[in-house]
Amino acid sequence: MQSSISPQHLALLTQHNLASFEQIWAYEGDWFELPNRERGGWSGVNFIELTDKIGNKQSFYLKRQQGHMRRAWRHPIVGEPTFVREFEMIEHLQRHNVKTPNLVFFASKQTQAILLTEGLKDFVSLDKLQVSTSMCIAQKRLLMSQLANTVRLMHQAHVQHRSLYDKHLFVKENNNNFEVALIDFEKSRITPFISFLKISDLITLNYRTHNLSSTQRLSFFKQYFEIDHLTLWHKFLCRYIHKKSQKKRNQSK
Repeated sequence: MQSSISPQHLALLTQHNLASFEQIWAYEGDWFELPNRERGGWSGVNFIELTDKIGNKQSFYLKRQQGHMRRAWRHPIVGEPTFVREFEMIEHLQRHNVKTPNLVFFASKQTQAILLTEGLKDFVSLDKLQVSTSMCIAQKRLLMSQLANTVRLMHQAHVQHRSLYDKHLFVKENNNNFEVALIDFEKSRITPFISFLKISDLITLNYRTHNLSSTQRLSFFKQYFEIDHLTLWHKFLCRYIHKKSQKKRNQSK
């Protein structure tokens, strides 16, 4: 069995009888997201609040799955739970200074896996953030800058997200600045071909961000590519991304 537990959370988990695979697997509570029962197995998410001995509350997200497998070099035939990839991606991205939820507990055993992470306190997902109505121009530019920097850092770590939706980017306003975090890495992969495959992430994000204006999208792209003005090449890329995004929108109607 592969497992990892955060030393700073061990006492709290032990206090609530959630310090082992068996204890966490047996947890019963309301589902934050109803279990996905496709592909011959299931996976689901619980939101948990735990109170320590002095009365402080901490929030966590508990993800459990059974039978959702992917082939890997370690297990080329039977495969391994997809949460193994998510756990490894979070560790990899944090080493490359990309903000993600902090790991608290991880374990996988045969076809079962558990991933427990800290809640992103005071963060709001980009799809629920009122970008167009509640921010001045300077704030919008700063937000686009921080979003672009985070996505670029992820790609510089050779990670293709492969599911880069607005609901997977979380934002917190902090002292007239913005902090951005990424979530949901089950489909992600580390690839030497990121120079080409990152465009797919940008197409997905452009397609999924319905509440951003064309000016905000342009600001994002300029910051992502670290340029002040679009060159002919970058104009071509932006048109290509827009065209592919528009095609996806039309197909989804």
